Amino acid sequence: MSDDPIARDRLKLSRKINRLFETMHPRSAPERSTASVAEQVSAAMRRTVPAQHIDRMRAGGYDEHGADTELLAAIAGCFGVKPDYLTTTGAAAVAIDRELELLATMRDANVASIALRGSDVDPARLADLIESTERLGPPSR
Repeated sequence: MSDDPIARDRLKLSRKINRLFETMHPRSAPERSTASVAEQVSAAMRRTVPAQHIDRMRAGGYDEHGADTELLAAIAGCFGVKPDYLTTTGAAAVAIDRELELLATMRDANVASIALRGSDVDPARLADLIESTERLGPPSR
């Protein structure tokens, strides 16, 4: 990971989890509640994960010492992103964070499709990004 303190803060676990809540919902809907995420994560893990546990993660309670990777993978899956986003702090996490930022910008601007010419965007990553925007549903008018 970078020695840049801003990049370190940007990629703290709490920031990444909060970005998922802020980003991964339709434009016309509010972000998901911690309780609904805890319920879905609990079902995926086949054990109870209290909403308060996820609240602590969102508040920074696990920024320094990390959290169970199985739990992080379940949270990532709940939002439809690769577990690497929450389980690593390297280039993969940075790339996913940038994609989420772009996704939120596109959602908020009502972008239904994009065209990129002359860029070095990996076609598979672009396809994933477009698929993510389609999951958010049609723009509200």
